[in-house]
Amino acid sequence: MNNEYDVKEVNRRLCRSLRHDLTTEEITNFALLQPLDVNFIKFVEFCKVNNIPITIVSDGYEEYIRPILSQYNLSDIAIYCNRLVKDEEGFYPAFFGAVEGCHCSTASCKRNVVLNNSEEKDIIVYIGDGYTDFCGAEHSDIVFAKSKLAAYCNEHKIPHHPYKTFFDVYRILENKIKTNNLQPRHQARMKRKLAFETE
Repeated sequence: MNNEYDVKEVNRRLCRSLRHDLTTEEITNFALLQPLDVNFIKFVEFCKVNNIPITIVSDGYEEYIRPILSQYNLSDIAIYCNRLVKDEEGFYPAFFGAVEGCHCSTASCKRNVVLNNSEEKDIIVYIGDGYTDFCGAEHSDIVFAKSKLAAYCNEHKIPHHPYKTFFDVYRILENKIKTNNLQPRHQARMKRKLAFETE
């Protein structure tokens, strides 16, 4: 018997496992008790000073992501994430987007957000750590990776910067800006061009 599930099915099962009488308000209130990495706040400030737009693309859920950001006055950041929907049987996930032309097997392809929120001349910086970040990283110029994404980048020879916290990302990006070393990655540009042509 095959017990392997794709990302969408894993999300569905996780959502259905939530307590039936749980409310979105309880989820939000619990989220608001969780601290936000101070390095992320400093990173956002750095990006604003340098006129670098930020987009959060998450396989997580709006019900806890938006309240946390709002609590730290970061609600102006563009967010693409899943939503929790409740019916008579409990919770189920509403995925934010999928692309027929992409076969990365994630619930919502992050590559699509990268493509739709950038222009040809843009230098795309991608920061990620997991399985759902593989496709987005492949189509980006400067990649910061840890955990599963770092292993994937190593295996597929995708140039990347290992990082532990957003302080590392801030430090490296700051140096690249100072030395005028924000350069496009040829393979990423070619992948983006091919994706636009096949959509």
